[in-house]
Amino acid sequence: MPFGNINGMKMSISIDRAGRIVLPQHVRRQFHLLAGDRLRLEIRPDGVFLRSPAKRVDLVEEHGLLVHGGEPTEDLARAVELARAERDAAVLGLRS
Repeated sequence: MPFGNINGMKMSISIDRAGRIVLPQHVRRQFHLLAGDRLRLEIRPDGVFLRSPAKRVDLVEEHGLLVHGGEPTEDLARAVELARAERDAAVLGLRS
């Protein structure tokens, strides 16, 4: 049975008769994996390594604003909140 180590947490997953494995939901969410996504399989001397391809996320300028074209994450949401707060402070003259 294969073993993995995710953020210090050890887990095991099984391989079915057809040779398929199912990644736990929290792993799929952590790496933003969706049905149909392809993983890169690397065979190493110490085992098998699955790598998710880097998802291309572009910022494009629309009407003088940067618009994010990818899936939002908590980090992005926090960045947007901070940028809005800074903009509001500047517009209202609250910056010292």
